[in-house]
Amino acid sequence: MSAEFAPAKRLQRFLAFVVDRSLKGEQTALKEYGIALAVFDRDESFDTRTDTIVRVQARRLRQQLGEYYRGTGSDDPIIINLPKGSYVPVFGAREVPTVVDAQRPGRRTWMLLVGAATTLAVAASLVLWQVGILPRRPAPYSWVLEGSVLKVLDAHERFCWQKRFPPFDGLYASQVVDKVLIQDIDADGRNEVLVNILPERPAANPGSLLCFEYDGQLRWKFRYGSVKVFAGRKFEPSYMGRFLRVVQAGGKPHVLAVAGHYLWHPSQFVLLEPGSGRLLADYWHPGAVYDLRLHDVDRDGKEEAIFVAINNPGEGLGHAAVGILKIPFSKPHPAQDFGRFPPVTGGGEHAYALFPLPDQSRVMGMLPIVSRFDVDSFNRIVVQVPSPGGGIVYYLDYRLNVLEYHFADGFAPMHERLYKQGLLNHWLTPAETAALGRVVHFPAAPDGNAPELDEFWRF
Repeated sequence: MSAEFAPAKRLQRFLAFVVDRSLKGEQTALKEYGIALAVFDRDESFDTRTDTIVRVQARRLRQQLGEYYRGTGSDDPIIINLPKGSYVPVFGAREVPTVVDAQRPGRRTWMLLVGAATTLAVAASLVLWQVGILPRRPAPYSWVLEGSVLKVLDAHERFCWQKRFPPFDGLYASQVVDKVLIQDIDADGRNEVLVNILPERPAANPGSLLCFEYDGQLRWKFRYGSVKVFAGRKFEPSYMGRFLRVVQAGGKPHVLAVAGHYLWHPSQFVLLEPGSGRLLADYWHPGAVYDLRLHDVDRDGKEEAIFVAINNPGEGLGHAAVGILKIPFSKPHPAQDFGRFPPVTGGGEHAYALFPLPDQSRVMGMLPIVSRFDVDSFNRIVVQVPSPGGGIVYYLDYRLNVLEYHFADGFAPMHERLYKQGLLNHWLTPAETAALGRVVHFPAAPDGNAPELDEFWRF
């Protein structure tokens, strides 16, 4: 909370992380890749060759520590150093002057003795705590879910605390992707525990997100969903949480959660204040969201939320979709012209696009649920849209323009087979393969079942 560190929330988080891991004896885990995922919210595709954020921030942290010990921390008995070329902190005791005041020898000597004793006591306690001789409260690190009983463990798999919830609905196991998230969501140096719950009979008992303090005390509860009317159809607030992330907005950490209706099409993105669970912003999508990534795709220094989904409100197979949201979510301008494709659920996307629905998917009744999604080391968004025969893989830039696309080996043979069976009335032509490489952009998510969409993919 010093003047040197108060404005630098990410450096606070960086320092707290490396010190905490070191005190737990986990120095071997303090590698660039692990720090990028844990502190800077990079995903598994993080490449140390192209993304230097950890090294840059480590240099800033060393500078900030130096400023702190020359300023606010000039009297600190313990000094933390982060040596160059390493992410393992080194702890040392500050040297105590030995020169005494000749005019007031008794009082000066006494002060020096007290200062030296305090320094030695703190240093000794730090070492004893680090090696495990002095006890400390187990800190949440991992979790085990047995039915609807959550057990929280520390880094050494020692029991911290547990919570027993009402029985979960059968959808919980398969549909709730991020069931528990243990992370420092408010940059206070301690891990909080976020839990998605979905009681039985979600039509009457909607899903909620619970936030527990590090010691197991409930901090807040957020109930997903609200009564909404989309395209003249009313949806009850019966939602279940699917994804959880910690994001930065305005230089402060926030909770990003995604929930889907337990039965029908809408999905809800919410941005929550970590201290109270207060809703700060939300975004609605007309279809289920199947995956989510946080990545700075446009290289502006801020991560965006990239998601893949199915856009199929109402009857029909719809289309696979990809969207990008700025954080915090933007609001559509009231005077914005959406043309012939008005948004179904309100708009607010930074970028949005629909993929074509191949003929074989249409005749086989196969929903275009994205089967692969990633952001590769070249900053390309990779999306695979399935289809009988293997589907199509698209590589997109940060504006969702198609850079290249490839058909699975079985795509053309399956098209030919369906033609010979009389399920399709044409061969696969070069014009059709070219049309299947087109991804269409929209100012906001339209109705993915609108018949007017066929004009974009005439095959």
